[in-house]
Amino acid sequence: MTSSPPSPLKLSKHRDFRLLWAGQTTSALGSEVSTLAIPLIAGLLLNASPMELGLLTAARKAPVLFASLPAGALADRWRKRPIMIWSLTLSGLIMLTLPLAAMAGALTIGHLWAVALLAGICEVFYSPAYQTYPLLILGPERIMQGNARLTTTITVSGMSGPALSGVLIALLGPAKAVLVDAASFLAAAATMAFIRTPEPKPQPRDRSGLRREIAEGLRYVVRHPVIGPLLFGMATISFCLAGTSALEITYLARELGWSSQALGLVLGVGMLGGLAGGMLAEPLTSRYGTARVLIGAALAYPLFVSPIGLIGPGLAGQIVMGVSWGLLLVAAIVFQSVQKSLRQLLTPAEMQGRLAASARWITWGATPLGALLAGALATWAGMRGALLVFAAGLFAGPVVMWRIRTAIAVAVAPRAPTSTLDGVADRESR
Repeated sequence: MTSSPPSPLKLSKHRDFRLLWAGQTTSALGSEVSTLAIPLIAGLLLNASPMELGLLTAARKAPVLFASLPAGALADRWRKRPIMIWSLTLSGLIMLTLPLAAMAGALTIGHLWAVALLAGICEVFYSPAYQTYPLLILGPERIMQGNARLTTTITVSGMSGPALSGVLIALLGPAKAVLVDAASFLAAAATMAFIRTPEPKPQPRDRSGLRREIAEGLRYVVRHPVIGPLLFGMATISFCLAGTSALEITYLARELGWSSQALGLVLGVGMLGGLAGGMLAEPLTSRYGTARVLIGAALAYPLFVSPIGLIGPGLAGQIVMGVSWGLLLVAAIVFQSVQKSLRQLLTPAEMQGRLAASARWITWGATPLGALLAGALATWAGMRGALLVFAAGLFAGPVVMWRIRTAIAVAVAPRAPTSTLDGVADRESR
């Protein structure tokens, strides 16, 4: 007999989860300011060349490739909350140097590169600790609800943040607006300092065995019958989404003649989907099973991305894209919440940090190549053609989910009945 899922009200009363959620929300909104402000500082205040702008983006992304795997191994060696607090604190102090240097007239492009690189390293260390910490404070019976709410926060922040950032930058200027991001990091660190859930001390390990532990984490992820194919399917989705993201805004504005107001309105309508997605992950999984939800959510990616290559100019196309982006955001939040919870529940506690880091390394590593290929393909086939090619490529995601549906059922079935993924194994195996 399986226990009933915990009430959302219980989760809303969980003090430490509220603190984690509040800190992450504050940090995510603040980061959106710098995402817009730093390129404007480079382009408008420092007159950076296109190559210098490219190096700025590369500096921000590079730490994922060289630091994420060691960060994951260290997250399994150390307690998670201190890693998060120190990463947020250092990020805030690093960001604070930008407005201070601007006010002193000493801001340079090299300073921007250094800030981007150091902030990227802090984020890489923060991520595996943050991704595994909810399981420690919520337990397996509430992890689905927690991941859904945290994923919703990040997604909605990404949609609403640019509008807020634009207002702040207009009022303060791009350099001073970064003060908001610095303050958000420090506020998030202070919030998480009040979390009181005891965290077990990791087992002491040989300091010389870090490389071995990184390799062990990668082997675990790649060889796991569910997690390995799941992550490679997600890497395909990330690759194709990077290609569409590189082109879609320019395509809508330049070739379909959308105004900036129309873009903002359609994106705002799409954001409503993010609010719905966070509430649907657990009920859908409880009713239809983990495998079916993953297949359906993955199938939504190509179905709701492809309309951008099929619509024409005008209001009708804007309505279609507003609905498509809203439904896509619902599916994305459901997919991310379910797959993250599934990975966490199938992985031993001592491997959680390496799981998160390896997952990010595999899935994010494909995104720069996807963006570069999109530009090359658009040069040859036009932006509409390139968008349709990448939308078609997204069908690889549901194919992978379909192929591992039995493996998911087998992996979920033996779990204890307290898990939110329990009670669905029988349905999944039919």
